[in-house]
Amino acid sequence: MHLTKAQEHCLQGEMGEPMAWAMGKLVRLGDECGSSRLVPVRSAHIPDWDVSSRRDRILSLAVDGLAVSCSLNPGRPLIDDEFLPPGLMNVRSCAPYLCGHNVSRDSIVAWGGRAACAFVNSGLGARSELESYDDSLAAAISGLTPERGLHRDEGRKATVAVVIDTPGIDLGALGAGISATLSGEVPQICGLRAGLGDFKKLSFAINSRGDMPLFHITAQQNVPNDLEAFYASEIVAEPDGREDADLLILGCPHLSEQEVNRWARALSDRGVGIMTWFFISSLCSDKSPKTGEILRCRGMIGIDRCPLSLKDEMNGKKVACTSPGLVGCLKSSGIDAFLVTDDDALGMMLGKV
Repeated sequence: MHLTKAQEHCLQGEMGEPMAWAMGKLVRLGDECGSSRLVPVRSAHIPDWDVSSRRDRILSLAVDGLAVSCSLNPGRPLIDDEFLPPGLMNVRSCAPYLCGHNVSRDSIVAWGGRAACAFVNSGLGARSELESYDDSLAAAISGLTPERGLHRDEGRKATVAVVIDTPGIDLGALGAGISATLSGEVPQICGLRAGLGDFKKLSFAINSRGDMPLFHITAQQNVPNDLEAFYASEIVAEPDGREDADLLILGCPHLSEQEVNRWARALSDRGVGIMTWFFISSLCSDKSPKTGEILRCRGMIGIDRCPLSLKDEMNGKKVACTSPGLVGCLKSSGIDAFLVTDDDALGMMLGKV
């Protein structure tokens, strides 16, 4: 690593212990990745953390302030406000792009969290590696990260193509199939017109294993000559087809304002025939008070929470999820979870399944 004089002074502790810790982390990371320099970051997002093991480090290192805006994934267990240091953005969401981050195309950020990283790379066009807890915290403190991998043009080129050959394909199931079939690739999905909501749904599904933090989408079905083509119908992960759920979970990643409004419209003036949990950030909840109240009357709303913080409450239940990534996390914890489409979820709530 080649450091500037100012960066060397920070590493030597002349700017205080938090900055020295951060610079030490980043220099070691840069050496491991073969990076030659540190580059500025626009913002940071700290991935999954547990206040019982991480609270002291956050308080001791971030209490003097951060160089860039920063958010946190929801904690396991729930994070209390008293654990957050002054200056840390009061956002606890796995969808921080919905909560005030100002991210521009091609800007470099330091976002951990599988869903957040894949979305900021793929949906917003910013540039982030899948940062660990310590590395994203170091970037937030210093405003820097080693230049590497997905920060560079050559690291962002598509390596395989996925052709949409089935109309109305469920994007969560498609993302799960891509994750399982094309591990470690950079897929270009051809023949799909996608908005930011589609990128959001695909992000955690495609990057649920943490090895696919970037994908591309084009409306054209033509496959570039240099890419091997796979067809969506052959790799899509079919939902389990089960109908025996005791609990339905929506909002992994957290529901957007538009999704809250859409689910509320679908459920307006109707009862819900299954226990349903909705997860959302406080900022998005504040933007949707009326529609949020509709959902609150039809289930439980988890504000700034992760479904995984409620695993004890799921024990013994059959859990239906629209998120393939959440299904995998719950199954690894011994919970009977299975995948359903959005249409199936609506049918469960309305008693049509």
